[in-house]
Amino acid sequence: AAFNNVLLAAKSDGGGGKAATVSFNGRIQKEWNWSLAYTYTEATEVSPLTSSVSNSNFNARAIFNPNEDVSANSAYLVKNRINGSLTWERAFIKGYKTRVGLFYEGRTGKPYSWTFTNDANGDGVAGNDLLYIPSSPGSGQVVFAGADAAASTAAEARFWQIVNANPVLARSAGKVVSRNEDFSPWTNSIDMRISQEVPSFFKGHKAVFAFDILNLGNLLNKKWGRIDEIAFNSNGGQRRTFVNFVGLDPSGKYIYSVSNNADDFTTRQQRGESQWALQATFRYEF
Repeated sequence: AAFNNVLLAAKSDGGGGKAATVSFNGRIQKEWNWSLAYTYTEATEVSPLTSSVSNSNFNARAIFNPNEDVSANSAYLVKNRINGSLTWERAFIKGYKTRVGLFYEGRTGKPYSWTFTNDANGDGVAGNDLLYIPSSPGSGQVVFAGADAAASTAAEARFWQIVNANPVLARSAGKVVSRNEDFSPWTNSIDMRISQEVPSFFKGHKAVFAFDILNLGNLLNKKWGRIDEIAFNSNGGQRRTFVNFVGLDPSGKYIYSVSNNADDFTTRQQRGESQWALQATFRYEF
């Protein structure tokens, strides 16, 4: 009675990672250079260790059993990444080059988990319990809450409408959705740099002016270059939900209360990640 939570941090043999990259680069005539690379990554973990204290780490993990030692996709996984660059340079003044460069990055969005909105397993932590998907509509494996039979039928139809619209949920029919099994939308970003070398007052010295446009796409169209993802929650980490667990019926079946829509993605703006920016720099070389 003198303790709230007692936690034991134990070593796990679960988790690991591997990555493969293929890249190409070349020159087009004398003034153009290009590169293109693709990286595929697999990375798993037992706990994302998102916090500085044990209780927060315990809560911020989507789980089926709160004490399970089970590895799943890492919360930091970038499953697919494409990088490309294109640069042009010319010395309009002998010995002093003008350069224009574009850099592209496209990547898979951050992983997230599908969970119940509330506390389904009774461990006192709401929002971190992985969602169970029945095997098929009308299976009777769960009960859908409603004021009457018509409302219950409508709730089940709404549930399957959301499930069938999401490939990860659809292929998880008949089981619990795995942790971090789904991914936020693909992200595209283009940066541009214009630089000019200029002479100095001393022999062998050189100065460089550079002008960078970060997230050029967002400058051209405010809907481009955004990072849309499921926001982090202290309970469950990156988790998405549309179902409340509201108890058991007399036969022991789960009772689901279904929201009209699943949680939506949010646009990252904590540090202006989804906005364009300008940067001017001066470098002196000697």
